[in-house]
Amino acid sequence: MVNEGASSTIVDTDPHEHLEFAPFVGKEFNTEDDAREFYNNFAYRRGFSIRKGHHYTSAKLKKVTMVQYVCSMEGFPNKPTNQSTPEKEKAYTRTGCKARFKVRLQGGVWKVSVFEDIHNHPLVTSPAKKGSLRSHRKLDYEDKEYTKDNFSGVRHGGTKNLKFKRKGAINEIASQNRKLVSMDVEAILVHFQKKQEKDPEFFYDAEVDESGRLKNMFWVDGRARRAFQEFGDVVTFDTNFKANKYSMPIAPFIGMNHHRMPIIFGIAMLRSEEKVSLIWLFQTWVKAMYDKEPRAIITNEDEDSAMRIAIKEAFPNTIHRCCQWHVMRKASDHLGAIYSIKPGFEDELKRVINRSMTVSEFEKGWRDMLRNYDLGNNRHLKVMYEKRSEWVPAYFRGVFFADMSTTHISESANSTLKLWTNDHSSMYQFVLQVEKTVGGIWANESDEDIANMKAVPELSSFHLIEKDAHQVYTSKVMSIFKGILKKTQLGEVNEVEKDALYEVAINDHPIIQNWIPETYIIKINKSEELVSCSCKRYEFEGLLCSHAIKVMHHVRMFHLPNRYIMKRWCKDANACTKRSNFERSMEFGSTQELQAIRFATLKPQVMKLLKMASRSSNAFKLFQKILDVAEQQMQEVTDKQETLICEIDTSTRIPSQVILEPPISQCKEKRKQPQRFNPQSEAKKPRRCGTCGSNKGGHNSRTCPLKKVQGRKREDDDADSEEGQDVESDGAYEYEDLSG
Repeated sequence: MVNEGASSTIVDTDPHEHLEFAPFVGKEFNTEDDAREFYNNFAYRRGFSIRKGHHYTSAKLKKVTMVQYVCSMEGFPNKPTNQSTPEKEKAYTRTGCKARFKVRLQGGVWKVSVFEDIHNHPLVTSPAKKGSLRSHRKLDYEDKEYTKDNFSGVRHGGTKNLKFKRKGAINEIASQNRKLVSMDVEAILVHFQKKQEKDPEFFYDAEVDESGRLKNMFWVDGRARRAFQEFGDVVTFDTNFKANKYSMPIAPFIGMNHHRMPIIFGIAMLRSEEKVSLIWLFQTWVKAMYDKEPRAIITNEDEDSAMRIAIKEAFPNTIHRCCQWHVMRKASDHLGAIYSIKPGFEDELKRVINRSMTVSEFEKGWRDMLRNYDLGNNRHLKVMYEKRSEWVPAYFRGVFFADMSTTHISESANSTLKLWTNDHSSMYQFVLQVEKTVGGIWANESDEDIANMKAVPELSSFHLIEKDAHQVYTSKVMSIFKGILKKTQLGEVNEVEKDALYEVAINDHPIIQNWIPETYIIKINKSEELVSCSCKRYEFEGLLCSHAIKVMHHVRMFHLPNRYIMKRWCKDANACTKRSNFERSMEFGSTQELQAIRFATLKPQVMKLLKMASRSSNAFKLFQKILDVAEQQMQEVTDKQETLICEIDTSTRIPSQVILEPPISQCKEKRKQPQRFNPQSEAKKPRRCGTCGSNKGGHNSRTCPLKKVQGRKREDDDADSEEGQDVESDGAYEYEDLSG
């Protein structure tokens, strides 16, 4: 149905498919709780959340006689009286929705007196996301019982009926872990095969060495493979993390979704980081991603050429960039002493690197910096300059990197895995933990999708462009775009060619001290809604810059052109992928997401039947017969489905063979992590003795051997001058011998 509501027209989902479960005026309920439960179940099917609007208490009867439930988006938000900028922007969730459900107590029963089902906001259509709505987030009695004590106790009717004790359960877990000894790889392959039966798009592959031991392994689930088609334009790749007893580097491929949250596009375990292993991994990964390469990839700074050559060979059309953070951290190690003795050099170095808009501007600024600070012969600065095309931002201004110049999202994912794995973890344990982490990532994405669907953010300006952006961008992207709009207040617009070429000059800054004036060139075509800026922010990040928007306002372009709304930052960026996923998987497959969808759809109906069957012995017996027939029919359907799944796709399965475990790293305690480089300039200087002035021998003035010799000389007052000289000579010889 269509409702022309307070702010906009929203096309609703078809309500007729829910008529069988819809309330109607005159429907009766025994209790108020029954009425609420019925309406809440209806709201779940429709895809919205409810809350209690108001109620009426009869003064005569001294009890509640009327209750009205409304959509959770009923009403409007209260405007804050304090107009100061909050520390964190709050998204409002009220749109003035008119949907309501009112029941009255009449004649001892609760009757529906008013029912309106017109909404002015989108409804949640995905069953997997309906459980995130507030009124549906609850644990019923069965769920609560299942979370108490342990699952075995509930299944056996209480812990008192168990035939084992807590110690026995602990011993069994330890026994299962011991079984993984010499079976680690085999357990993983069996686990992967089971996952592929449930998720036909699950992909895995392994490589063995000449002795039949595992050399490399890679795996990725089906949802990540589909998500890569939408968000696989930029990925980060990092091999610095090791958390298993084989000391095998963990190599995740990580991207960024439309909520600016990480997505894991697959994980590999490598025996070595040689070129051959990396090429195998990259080629296997491209195969898993349906032969699609990323547009750009960010890796850590590579000391040798193995990573660089492997990426160039496996991804010939991909732009490779080194992590700028690692480059600058290493520069801090090498140049720390120079930072302290040459004031202003560190700020100048960062300004030249980050504020240069073009390659020529960077190179000129670099030469001027070396000349001004007399650092033309510095060895590390020469190395940085030789590799400038691999990490300096000016070389990547025109390439889309989703506003990423570092591997920070890889570091974030690694830190999460480090919480639950250690250097003695088996590969199988690590694989299970990765699955939990990936599941949490998908859950967070679904929660953000729900929050963006419900949220109605407050506009912070009168820009029509901001209103356009609110309708399409996710909240995380919108918060960045608001910062861009705020910067449009800086600078002045100078017309070079009317309606074609403009300059934005920012001569001063109200916050940043010692601001160096900047000028940006903006080309614009009003009739065709074309605009470009010399800062290349849109090309690099996918959002229009403040300079371009400032000129757009100057030429009276007040709306955000569709061509500059990048799909990957929109609220529905993953809609196409999810629709194709749902349509394709409904025909075959049994992923965890689809199981959750089906379970959530069937659960209200089954719970209703259970309650009805428990009210009388006749109903109980009838339900028992129905269950027996249904169980037999379901078993037949399940057997056919399992046969179908086995025939679908086994192209990614490893051939039936025995794969041995890789060599275990010999270490009894926690393995040492790679230490940061300790440059010569920061090396601790040997301590110099205050008595003899020597920095050898590892002594100070209190323990100096020469001091002892001089003491003995003073005590020998009776010795003649010749003997005294002999003593001094012997002492000096002794000192020289001790000092090395």
